Amino acid sequence: MVLLSSLLSLALAASPTPTPEPRISQTEVDYVEGEGADPVKHTLDIFQPEGQQGLPVLLFFHGGVWQRGDKSAYTHVGQALARRGIVTVVVNYRLTPTVRHPGHVQDAARAAGWVLENVERFGGRRDRVFLSGHSAGGHLVTLLLFDPSYLKAVGHAPEELAGVIALSGVFDLTRPIDDTPEGGFESFIFPPFGQDKAARLAASPLSHLRAVRPPLLVLLAGEDYKDMRQQSRDFVAALKARKLPVSFLTVPGRGHFELIQRLGTDKDPTTEHLVRFVSGKPLDVR
Repeated sequence: MVLLSSLLSLALAASPTPTPEPRISQTEVDYVEGEGADPVKHTLDIFQPEGQQGLPVLLFFHGGVWQRGDKSAYTHVGQALARRGIVTVVVNYRLTPTVRHPGHVQDAARAAGWVLENVERFGGRRDRVFLSGHSAGGHLVTLLLFDPSYLKAVGHAPEELAGVIALSGVFDLTRPIDDTPEGGFESFIFPPFGQDKAARLAASPLSHLRAVRPPLLVLLAGEDYKDMRQQSRDFVAALKARKLPVSFLTVPGRGHFELIQRLGTDKDPTTEHLVRFVSGKPLDVR
């Protein structure tokens, strides 16, 4: 009996102690203050693993055809990525009809500038700040990267970013996206961008492609709408033709909304791809 007890004690001593998950704090911040600040849409939530410093940082911009959505629906994104060692910032921005283009991307630039200037207070590294966005959010982050005028207006530059991640984004506003629940130009594109094709071309990331330092990751829902799938494929083809730094991954079995709704769930490939990209680990790309 004494021998059995001793062996059990030795076995327990040799067993690794499970590492507890870090406590995640959530802080709401106004990233625009003073005259013209929107008390709801000019706010962001910071999800921070407590007691840790020098972590990579990811800003997330939600979708919603530039006309709806709120950061409160994406708390799971902040929590999931923060548990994996990434300071995660979930951003609100003004929507149509309150603003039209370029109001949305101007807000995205303001949020990115605020984070670059303040993230070290929340455990992040300024030189490891990534932008990410789903659907309309994918449009915003890639436009910030390829058209430097928006970040320049807030005293920053795309070269300060560590990378950009677009999840089933919109990159060409001159082409119809007819097989989504929102329908085509009339309900999807015209309200935020107008009917003038030249103006919509100027608002399209695809029309601003240039040599950039930050790498891109384009994630596509394998079961996305046909026109949305084509947007990502054509965007990636244009990037590769210019030899720009892009990785392209399709997530099988995910629809347009499932791609982001299931982030953080057990064995979710989208989560794994995001974490590996932000952590600088190799991706299984095609």
